Amino acid sequence: MPERISSLARARAPRVVGPVGKDGPGIRLSERAVTSLWQISAWPDRLAAAGAAAARAADCKSAPEPGRSSAGKAATLMRVEPLKWWLVSDQELARPNLDLQDGTVLDLSHARTPIRIEGPAAVELMARLLPLDLRPAVFPQGAVASSGLHHVGVTVLARAEGFDLFAPQSFALSLFEHITHVAAQFGVEID
Repeated sequence: MPERISSLARARAPRVVGPVGKDGPGIRLSERAVTSLWQISAWPDRLAAAGAAAARAADCKSAPEPGRSSAGKAATLMRVEPLKWWLVSDQELARPNLDLQDGTVLDLSHARTPIRIEGPAAVELMARLLPLDLRPAVFPQGAVASSGLHHVGVTVLARAEGFDLFAPQSFALSLFEHITHVAAQFGVEID
């Protein structure tokens, strides 16, 4: 396996930016440790078969609907597009088994950098970054959406504690710096 090098190594030195109140920082930023990220794409007429293979790879009951995710024993399965799932894990996963007649599998492990955004001001921060309504009543835990941040396509996963934002690796550092700059008004702790 190729050695994984963080695209955020220069920016993620532990520090606090901006004012921090008595309750602590409003935002915590970190890089989520993801070892495997596989994209499973279905042919339009083979959606059910590809979805079943994706669910088996994640070890979950069934593949999620578009805009949703399912947490399996092996990985989280995110439906990022109508015909695509991302299989995300902090463990090394073998290439998912998918017949070529059902779709294709692509390793994105080195292509995306997941930025974890947590804290009591996470929803308010995200409202300043993305043109999406990410309030929990509208975008609950497990919801998935694609959008643009600073003219770069990103994918967002809602978590109980905040969000995971998957950015293209080549833009991750500049996006992390932009997020840090916007988050400074809430007080941000970088892990």
